[in-house]
Amino acid sequence: MTGDEILTGEGVALQVRAASVVARAGAWFLDALATAAVTIGLIVLASWALGDTLDWAEAQALMTALVFLVLILIPATVENLTHGRSLGKLAFGIQILRDDGGPVRFRHCFGRALIGFFELWMTSGGVAFLATLMNDRGKRLGDLLSGTYAASIRGAKSTLLPLYMPQELIGWIRFTDLRPLPEGLALRTRQFLQRAGQFPPPARQRLGLRLAAQVEDYVAPSPPPGTHPERFLAAVLFERRLREQAAADARAPRLNAQLAGVEALPFHIPDPEV
Repeated sequence: MTGDEILTGEGVALQVRAASVVARAGAWFLDALATAAVTIGLIVLASWALGDTLDWAEAQALMTALVFLVLILIPATVENLTHGRSLGKLAFGIQILRDDGGPVRFRHCFGRALIGFFELWMTSGGVAFLATLMNDRGKRLGDLLSGTYAASIRGAKSTLLPLYMPQELIGWIRFTDLRPLPEGLALRTRQFLQRAGQFPPPARQRLGLRLAAQVEDYVAPSPPPGTHPERFLAAVLFERRLREQAAADARAPRLNAQLAGVEALPFHIPDPEV
């Protein structure tokens, strides 16, 4: 499985990797046991409350509503409220995340649950198992359609490696026009550089070239011929951070002056703290 990292609200990078097929199967088995227990409880409750008052058509409608509630709506709601966790996922250290590393929303959870009804429950997990094996991030069909994946967060370590500037690119980058990078692209580039050593060489080369081609659309002029894609990406991110810091430092005096003017009392009004 390939690795990723997500950024917490405090700006700390949390390294994660896609959950294994075995872990996902175990989590689903525990969730299935919990679902079965809830289903039996609801059936007993309905039987006690309604008795023999329903005809066959009404009983069929009730069972359809019960299936939708237990197999789709409740799992989606639980996953949404717990930000991608469930009883089984909690036990196996799994969390559902968006492809960009962000927390899932109800539409992601509902899409996963809706597709999961067919690929998990209708086929006893067979379709989901095959889809997971064929995807490098262990995605089932519900994940592919919802833009999510199952991340293993047990034992994850919080790290944030420093950016660096390749020495051979200093002369080029100083006179380069850098347009603002989309946040998603900048995050994917930083994630790739953090985890590049853990990719197989062919995948590492392919991902590096793909990201370099995307980033190059925001850079002019292009890097010197023969520049390694990873060193090009590192130079762009390093220079981007330097320029953003310089811009923030340049704005600081004006901001401080504005804040001082806001805090000052109008003319002739004495300051009670003096």
